Amino acid sequence: MVRKKVEGNEVQRRAAARSAREAGERPSARNVTTGGSKQRTHVPRRNSLDHEERMEPRERGKQRVEAAEQAAERAEPPPAPPPGRSFTGRTDPGYGQEHQAVFQAVAQAERRHDGNAVYAHEVARTAGLPHDRTKVLLHDLVASQRLVTKLERTDDPDLGPRYETKPW
Repeated sequence: MVRKKVEGNEVQRRAAARSAREAGERPSARNVTTGGSKQRTHVPRRNSLDHEERMEPRERGKQRVEAAEQAAERAEPPPAPPPGRSFTGRTDPGYGQEHQAVFQAVAQAERRHDGNAVYAHEVARTAGLPHDRTKVLLHDLVASQRLVTKLERTDDPDLGPRYETKPW
């Protein structure tokens, strides 16, 4: 008769038993032996039990415990996003003088590069604005006004996004 590998392979079982002995416990107390979870559990008057009590003997064993731990990890909230600028929850900024200056800077820099897309730092230099402020204005021009196109991963190695005016 072939027995099932409910507890994992032999190497895993031996390692778990060894760590239990090193901690001063018996391997069977930690449920890392092959016999404990494979033996059938006698449940008297099974019809009088509720669903959790009926399923309890089945939930013994390594795979179900590991699956429960993985499900608990997935249920945890995702880690907080890294600190930095986020555009979520922001209202429509409209189109102002700074937007116009950045749009004109994109067009001028594009002309200097024979119609090719340009990097944000060059647009900032041409517009005479700080790089951080220029990136916010470029985002507005891409997402809200849709006057500029953002090209990502166009270089090898990637040097960041490039921007170009939308063709008419």
